[in-house]
Amino acid sequence: MRTGAGWIWAGERGSLRAMRFAVWCYRLFGRRLIAFFILPLVSYFFLTDRKGRHASYRYLKRLYALPEGRQALGHPPRTWDCFLHYREFGLNILDRLVLWSGEGDQFEIIVHGREHFARLIEEKRGAILLGAHVGSFDALRVLAQKAGMPVKVVMFTQQAQKINRIFNELSPEMEMRVINLDPGSIQSVFDIKACVERGEFVALLGDRVGIGEHKRISWVPFLGAMAPFPRGPFLLASALQCAVVLMIGLRVNNTTYEAFAEPLADRVVLPRTTRDKTLDELVGNYAKRLEGYCFKAPYQWFNFYDFWGDDAGADSGRASFDSLAWSSAAGERDG
Repeated sequence: MRTGAGWIWAGERGSLRAMRFAVWCYRLFGRRLIAFFILPLVSYFFLTDRKGRHASYRYLKRLYALPEGRQALGHPPRTWDCFLHYREFGLNILDRLVLWSGEGDQFEIIVHGREHFARLIEEKRGAILLGAHVGSFDALRVLAQKAGMPVKVVMFTQQAQKINRIFNELSPEMEMRVINLDPGSIQSVFDIKACVERGEFVALLGDRVGIGEHKRISWVPFLGAMAPFPRGPFLLASALQCAVVLMIGLRVNNTTYEAFAEPLADRVVLPRTTRDKTLDELVGNYAKRLEGYCFKAPYQWFNFYDFWGDDAGADSGRASFDSLAWSSAAGERDG
């Protein structure tokens, strides 16, 4: 079974000129008007991305096979539902332009579970904020900024250099709040360690397997089948002896996001005799929580590739525009 790490090396679609044109349109016409213009762009990528469409359909089909998924979708997935999946991703990218332009005040962010990270702030304890490719991680970044939470975001920028360049042009100071994940170096691990020791939060995503992760994964149930998830975030939390908090930000409408915070572990302890079992339980719990948010917002899980590794005819995946990914703790030893 493949681990799906090939999404990292997939080509980023779109040109810098087109992306800068989108930014220019946003600044000239505003967010509401450009939301109509995004439909032709979404349609183009939808029609020309055969593997992505198939991956979207397989995901929605798996979702619908479960009772909660049938309730969320209301009908068996069709081509139109796959298009809605792409459209939601396009709107997410548009919101990212707004958020990175420093105009996050346009959104209301309703927070559930604020007490979980408020306690850590009061105790001056650093922690890992573990997210997923669900909804908007950038909305959570804005929430953290408003709450006075010192947060560094771990980003694998190599597979989305174009859009990251655009975001850095929109908000140059954001580069100072990013830890660039380089699979060929352990420097990012030391940077993360320093942040946590200062009582800061480190935000990363845990639903994609990264480079060199084939020996550090757990195959756990996810939407009715076994799927690979990286152990890296929990190995890192164990090494740093810090808390892990699940953070998810879901788009409600054009002006509102809902943010959810749930504790996954106050501290990660990996007994030598039950290490693998404990990791599988931690990763499985994360995957189970992720399932719940897929049921809550079925079109907002943005992994348009063969996530389960069961499509022999497909390549390992496409990262598309998305720029945030966690490739695990590059310097951690698996043993």
